[in-house]
Amino acid sequence: MRKHFSTQGTRPDDAIGQWREAIAATYFNLQLTSLDGQPLAGSLEAWDLAAVQLSRLESTGLRYHRSARDCRAQDSQALLTVPRDADVEFSQLGRTTRCSPGQYLLEMSDAPYDFGYGRTNSMWVLKFPSSALKARIGDPSKFSARQYDCTTGTGRLFRDYLRLVVQHCEQQSSVNTLSLIGTHLIDLLAISLQQHPDALQSNASPVREAHLVRIKAFILRNLADSALSPEGIARACSISPRYLHSLFKDTGESVSIWIKDQRLQAAYQALNSASSMTSIAQLAYGVGFSDQAHFSNAFRQKFGHPPSDMFSKFHSKT
Repeated sequence: MRKHFSTQGTRPDDAIGQWREAIAATYFNLQLTSLDGQPLAGSLEAWDLAAVQLSRLESTGLRYHRSARDCRAQDSQALLTVPRDADVEFSQLGRTTRCSPGQYLLEMSDAPYDFGYGRTNSMWVLKFPSSALKARIGDPSKFSARQYDCTTGTGRLFRDYLRLVVQHCEQQSSVNTLSLIGTHLIDLLAISLQQHPDALQSNASPVREAHLVRIKAFILRNLADSALSPEGIARACSISPRYLHSLFKDTGESVSIWIKDQRLQAAYQALNSASSMTSIAQLAYGVGFSDQAHFSNAFRQKFGHPPSDMFSKFHSKT
């Protein structure tokens, strides 16, 4: 689904208020201040890629401020911004950075920040639940307010794929295709971030990191096993349950919560590609949930809609 907003034809006195409403509806609440002394002019397009949203924003110079009060009103989301025409400045969590075209930066919704550019600029912005990135690389806040290169290596691969995604959005691809594309974008972003030295800034030693990678791979191979438990995982990986729990403590979440999140992610992807004859119970059992009601409640808490509604949405629009 495509959303579009433009200040064209809007009275100058009304433009700032209407732009603030469009920003809040697309991202989250932000306070705005004009920077270049010119009347605000801007356009905003956004496409829904299931759990991911891609947007293209262009406006005259602005500063956006997110207050601590705003941060308490919403589940944690992440924004990834790729400026196209001019530098942007960003401050969060005690860090300040300048991000230029050819780079990207990550912003977290659950901490106050300031974001701005002094002249007309355009950018791509990706919005997604912080949990989607956390499940792949751990705490994403350590990557906030740092600039990352997207002209070489996996960063460039991510940027090039982002450009292709824009083309698919403009061609009105199917809901299933866009959902899969959104998942691939997050996967590529995670790989790009993992290649950066910031990924190594954690309390875990290389040995502990290696153990965690091996354990997570085992869990992902066995998600469909409803009997999967910390004790069974520890036994299969030749470590103690206590050590297993300490490894996941480094990531900021428990092993049980991580398993549940991976099962829900797998269910979401299966939901997009399932045939119309597939039942919700089959989806639940296929990713390791032994109780359909528990699965439906957990799915609604994570994605905002019960799986039956999402299933109907995907199959009614393809």
